[in-house]
Amino acid sequence: MDAEFCRFNTYGYYMNQTDLRDVLERYQQGTCTTEEKRLVENWYQAVGEERELRLTPEEQETVRLNLWNRIAEQTINTKEADPEDQSWVAAPVARWAAAAVVALGLGLGAWQFWPAAKPQTVATTATASAQWVVYPNTSQQVVNITLPDSSRVQLSPGSQLKYPRTFGAKQRPVYLVGKAFFKVQRDTTRPFQVYTAQMLTTVLGTSFTVQAYQGQKKAVVEVKTGRVRVSPRVVANAPISKALPAAIVVLPNQQAVYSPERQQLQRELVAQPVQLKSQSFVFDDRPVPEVLTALETAYGVHIVFDNKALANCTVTLALRNKSLYGKLDVLCKTLGATYEEVNAQILFHGPGCQGS
Repeated sequence: MDAEFCRFNTYGYYMNQTDLRDVLERYQQGTCTTEEKRLVENWYQAVGEERELRLTPEEQETVRLNLWNRIAEQTINTKEADPEDQSWVAAPVARWAAAAVVALGLGLGAWQFWPAAKPQTVATTATASAQWVVYPNTSQQVVNITLPDSSRVQLSPGSQLKYPRTFGAKQRPVYLVGKAFFKVQRDTTRPFQVYTAQMLTTVLGTSFTVQAYQGQKKAVVEVKTGRVRVSPRVVANAPISKALPAAIVVLPNQQAVYSPERQQLQRELVAQPVQLKSQSFVFDDRPVPEVLTALETAYGVHIVFDNKALANCTVTLALRNKSLYGKLDVLCKTLGATYEEVNAQILFHGPGCQGS
């Protein structure tokens, strides 16, 4: 196939979906190469009975996401089985490419990729011993799952998690559609990786939430403790007009928000930052820079302010039982100041005070 048919990066393999559509069109028109025709027809034989499925747009999205997860799994598993063996570049990739072309373009075999109605064990084609557990949460409550490394997951309703029965020696990959909170056991030798259709989140040991529902325009990773690394992934039907954004590191009370359509990855503060360190928040005629520094330390949020201009400003305030933003609102009202959030930081703008 075309040398540009595959795209590789540090984390594995991603398909060029424009090329996939081109292969399908050429196959239907009878203009594809002999190799492309062989791949597609081999998939026909593997699928067996021809099935034409009439799927809603939401159902088509479900099938598509499961297909791309299967493609990613195939590459990761085969490569991990023997990192020095480069044969995974050609044979497995081409086979799954043909599967994606036929299933997405003609509706054949799409039933194989539909989420199961209950937890089940699925054998992969990478190695005979590799097994995966698929857990779709079809209930109305959050489901608690314990992973093979004792990491814990709270899977939200309408979400699906897929993970290996036993993690490999080099990494701990899981696949998510929907929303889940992860509390990961620390293991510096085996990074924990959460794959969604839009993003790859990599950690060593921490707690965080990933939200990436089907059809959702933005995917979000919100960190509670520790730190995570978030990398964008190639997304089906998204315009590839420029290079993907660089990965970012996200800290507690921050979140990464990725828009595939805009190819924009941003670091923001979460909607309600939680207090990370103990602090009384009762200030009796204290300098404003001291108050801002106390807020910064307690919430782990960097607050940028003009220390010199505010040095002579003092306040007497009791800020208990208020959120971070509530505390800032009270302080601003007292001083006639304002604040704004920029790149997960608080920019505090105060008029300053005259010295005594």
